[in-house]
Amino acid sequence: MLKVLKFGGSSMADAKQFEKVKRIVQADPARRVVIVSAAGKRFSDDHKLTDLLYLCYAHLKYGVSCDSVFHMIRSRYIEIRDHLELKTDLETEFDALRRKMDASISQDELVSRGEWLTSKLMAAYLDWPFVDAAEVIRFGYDGKIDHNVTRQLIRAQAQQTPRFVIPGFYGVMPDGRIRTFSRGGSDITGALAAAALDADVYENWTDVS
Repeated sequence: MLKVLKFGGSSMADAKQFEKVKRIVQADPARRVVIVSAAGKRFSDDHKLTDLLYLCYAHLKYGVSCDSVFHMIRSRYIEIRDHLELKTDLETEFDALRRKMDASISQDELVSRGEWLTSKLMAAYLDWPFVDAAEVIRFGYDGKIDHNVTRQLIRAQAQQTPRFVIPGFYGVMPDGRIRTFSRGGSDITGALAAAALDADVYENWTDVS
């Protein structure tokens, strides 16, 4: 029995939500592949991390400082890490991301970092391998998913590591550029993984009605 799970942004919003996800995953040994969205809202007036990353890009595009927004993003992730007592070196990751933002970064790559960072923390918390979606989700030159290549890459990954965490929402173009799906695209990543692995069940979890 193999189950592929996808958790939405509300399920990844803070450390307590991470704890819920871990209990869900560990409750069934058949749950072996986990896809996560970027951290979402903790309360009604909160911000989704993906929205903040889009806002950062808009600031960069028009030459406006995004320091305060970037600080909010950084603080959210570090807060989750510290509460869970993980040793993931987010400071180095954020410093590298900021340098890339100051040089040149595409909108797709910047907004994909929400899923990337959330998955890094979830993989560390589960003590499972982290698999970058850029390694297994491939687009063709027409911007559509290359299903054959993606299927092969996901299957090959499963042969190497029977349990792993993948960021949702993005993949790569043939030239290596990050490309995102439309909003809510982590559902697509989960479906691609479930189909590629002939999963018995694809569980799509959410923490909202």
